[in-house]
Amino acid sequence: MDSPFPPAPAPPRRLAPRLLTAFIGIPLILLIVWMGGAAFKVLCLLLAWGALRELQVALGRSQRLGGAQIIGIVAYPAVFWAIWRGLAPAFAFVLLGLLLTLAALYYGRMTRLTLSSLAITVLATLYVSLFALLPPLREAGRGELFYMTLFAVWASDTAAYYGGRALGRTPLSPLSPGKTNEGMLCGVFAATLTAALIAGWAQFTPFQTAFLAIVVALAAPIGDLAESFWKRELGVKDMGTVFPGHGGILDRCDSLLFSALALSLYIDWVVG
Repeated sequence: MDSPFPPAPAPPRRLAPRLLTAFIGIPLILLIVWMGGAAFKVLCLLLAWGALRELQVALGRSQRLGGAQIIGIVAYPAVFWAIWRGLAPAFAFVLLGLLLTLAALYYGRMTRLTLSSLAITVLATLYVSLFALLPPLREAGRGELFYMTLFAVWASDTAAYYGGRALGRTPLSPLSPGKTNEGMLCGVFAATLTAALIAGWAQFTPFQTAFLAIVVALAAPIGDLAESFWKRELGVKDMGTVFPGHGGILDRCDSLLFSALALSLYIDWVVG
């Protein structure tokens, strides 16, 4: 007997493209990371340019090269060069100051148009230039800090996603209603465990191991929440679609960039 009710819609097929993208993308990224040198720097430049395009589109700009993007195209290679010449700590403080200024202006009831204008300038030339912090991390020592950051962030994102789907009950923040406290805790645990294992392999001291694991475990979800803030303000679900099932470049790299920023300061202040 036919049911009088229409069949329930099938759940969205997000898992298959997500796994396929990871299956293809992870080995390719690891190969370029292993090669290091110019190949990895070119990858970071391309990722930064793609992130710049995502921000422009998310802000409702046209697909043409607008003035802000032209400024970004000229400026972010200069920022990359400055960071690769050893100016990462200064860059970090400039970025922090500009972001705090932007937040203060926003909460001072500035108009949305002004917010967009400032956001495209600040984020296009500075936020995406956080990609420039990755090559110095890769080249430091045997690259153990970079590998620790990369794998810990991947572990955090994966555990937070699947842990949130399986165990999520309590919303984490109004900034990101889809994320839960349970998912975040799964991510923090996975990042801490992964960072500790790699730090142990790198023969860091127990204090260094604990410190680095905590830094990465906390920086990853903070980066994710920062990205959620911008997506909410811009009214978009994903910053892009370059990675099927995963979103855009900034969707995938937000946690990695904040972790790289934290560890770059660690290298300068602690390692020296």
